[in-house]
Amino acid sequence: MEQSEQRPEGQVPPIETDNRAEKVDRLFEFFFINKNLIIGATLGVIAIVGVFFLYQQQNKSDESVAYSLLSQVEAHVDNGNWQHAVDGDSTLTGLRQIIQEYGSTPSGNHAKILIGDSFLALQEADSALTYYRTYTGKNPDLAASAKAGEAACFLHKKAFPEAAAAFEKASETAVNHALKASYLSDAADTYFLLGKTDMAVDLYKRIIKKYPGFTATAKAQESLLAIAGKTGNIDL
Repeated sequence: MEQSEQRPEGQVPPIETDNRAEKVDRLFEFFFINKNLIIGATLGVIAIVGVFFLYQQQNKSDESVAYSLLSQVEAHVDNGNWQHAVDGDSTLTGLRQIIQEYGSTPSGNHAKILIGDSFLALQEADSALTYYRTYTGKNPDLAASAKAGEAACFLHKKAFPEAAAAFEKASETAVNHALKASYLSDAADTYFLLGKTDMAVDLYKRIIKKYPGFTATAKAQESLLAIAGKTGNIDL
């Protein structure tokens, strides 16, 4: 039978160290030594979060105001009061002022398209082109509308190659299929004006194949038949 080990008389048992207590002591020691740095860093983070929150709130507030102002002036654009819509008066904030004050908001960016439309209707293609090009919003269909506006300005200036390319870009940018078909049809029409019948035919066929059921598709079919009648080429 094995004898159990016995501790010699007078020997004190070893004391087990409490690791957690030691770590806590070290943590408190680190905090007191570096408390100014820690407090400063914490306040810095709080300040950054606060500024971001205020920025977000300000953006929401600005968009709310811009949306309200744009709703009022949009009716004047629809009614053909383009100069009044651009300039406004004592009772109406015009598109130019909305863009100056709220141009970074979604409604402010929409205003850039409406002022472009207004200048184009007023036969001021250069001014319209400038505003269309300033659109920086995130809505792809509005971005496509701005690009189509550029194309319309090029048409007005009889810069047909640039117009056709811009219409194609507008079609690529849009998400809405009706808009895609419409802008692609405009591109095809422009290529036809340029005498590039083959390119026009290819685009008309693409519209018919990819976007059935839209107004632009029916127009593309009519255009193909018209070209066939003029060229005598039935297999278009």
